[in-house]
Amino acid sequence: MTYMIHRLERDCVTPLGIPVDNLSLEQTVSRIIELAKLRDGRARLVSTLNVDFLVNALGTRFSRARHPELLDVLRHSDLVTADGFPVVWLSRLVGRPVKQRVCGSDLVPALAPLARDNKLSIFLLGGGSGVAKKAAKRLEETNPGLKIAGIAAPYVYTAGPELANCYADDEAVVDQINRSGADILLLGLGNPKQELWFNRNRQRLQVPVSIGVGGTFEFIIGKVRRAPAWVRRLNLEWVYRILQDPVRLWRRYAHGLIKLAALSLPLAIARLSELADFMVHTLPSAEQVRWYRLWSNRDQSLAVLRLPTLVGYAYLRAVVDSLRDDESVNTLHLLDFSAVRRVELKAHQLLLTLGEMQQHKQFDVQCLGISPRLRRDLSVTRAMDAVQGQHVGTLEVIGTDEGRTFSCRSYALHDGVITFIGGEVSASDFAATGFIESLGHASRDRDCYIDLRGVTLLHSSAIVALSPFFQRDPESQGGFVFSGINAHVRQMFVMAGLGMPDTPLTDQQLLNMLCGEVPQRG
Repeated sequence: MTYMIHRLERDCVTPLGIPVDNLSLEQTVSRIIELAKLRDGRARLVSTLNVDFLVNALGTRFSRARHPELLDVLRHSDLVTADGFPVVWLSRLVGRPVKQRVCGSDLVPALAPLARDNKLSIFLLGGGSGVAKKAAKRLEETNPGLKIAGIAAPYVYTAGPELANCYADDEAVVDQINRSGADILLLGLGNPKQELWFNRNRQRLQVPVSIGVGGTFEFIIGKVRRAPAWVRRLNLEWVYRILQDPVRLWRRYAHGLIKLAALSLPLAIARLSELADFMVHTLPSAEQVRWYRLWSNRDQSLAVLRLPTLVGYAYLRAVVDSLRDDESVNTLHLLDFSAVRRVELKAHQLLLTLGEMQQHKQFDVQCLGISPRLRRDLSVTRAMDAVQGQHVGTLEVIGTDEGRTFSCRSYALHDGVITFIGGEVSASDFAATGFIESLGHASRDRDCYIDLRGVTLLHSSAIVALSPFFQRDPESQGGFVFSGINAHVRQMFVMAGLGMPDTPLTDQQLLNMLCGEVPQRG
């Protein structure tokens, strides 16, 4: 079974393209203990998301991420907590508020006693001169019996010429961590160093779970004081910290808040627009998800789903459920977004799931026909790059082959058969494949649809071979219907002077048919 980071069972909210787990502090600690017990050879990461992360990863340009690697690490973290009230506020803005703020300075003190009780050891990496050692000692004093597997405070490079030697520089530290047998690695290198260091060493690390804790070691030893509990409850700890060190922190916090405003304003506008839409229109239900399957004569099949104008969480969840539960093999799933005008903000986490499915051959799914408007809307909410969406539509994917070589692909419908012809086509190609004879036989009791959108050159000899099928035979139970006749193909028919196919289907009619609707002709 394929391992999924963005599995459906994981309860997350994705306000700006980065998932945040909807867990309380106690639930987070319990989940980390579970991960620490998994000795399956996979190194897992827990990230604590705050404003610095958002700004460093996303930047303020909608067209691209400021730090693509950091964004990818955050999206593929096994657990992400809301470290900071702005992240909690963003979750409320999109309509799925997380349960609680879970920051590193609360997480480590809560984790230590449970690690001790479960006989799990902790390794501390990072901190300034002597900070990790003092933090380890403090944790042992407050949690008698806790095993500290080791400490290390290397200088880590994540940019610049020194990166050329980073793997060699990291090797000694990674070996030290692995030899220690640690179950939990606390990464106190700061953002983004700790995430990038983990990412480049994840294949070598043997510790089950690593946690990015930033400056938590300094909180543990009292070098930086926590705000009183009542200040934290009011979500004003950032004000308290500025008052502690105004010279160093006021500019940093002001800069971060300005960029946060730039990031969140488009999200707020999108939310207001969404609420206005949902007041007028009803979101489609999960029961409205209906795939239409087309079977080919090569033991392959297509499954096509046309998404509605408004895609809500329940509907998209049902789509992802159906993809996950589909046990058929050799099936290409096509999600047609051409009619979609809006994807509910709550459902953006499911776009991450869908994007991850696209990376696994097991699911074989493509997202097609995403309009420029929808691309723009998903870009400003930082969800567009989560899915590998193509500009082309469903018909282009099914009916077009690259190159000039003759191609012919047939798919069985409920009451007919559709054949997509592509490439350079001549009468000899038809003769070599027995195409004309097969059409004549099939049309005795069913409709035969012939799509020509993939044709690069239709020889006059091929037009002669097809001409008997231009008009429907009134005595036949079946008949021939053409589609995909673009201006290029139409001109070929005109120059041959043999007439045109009778009432060809429009692309909309053909797409309706592929999705299970009966086309109306004539």
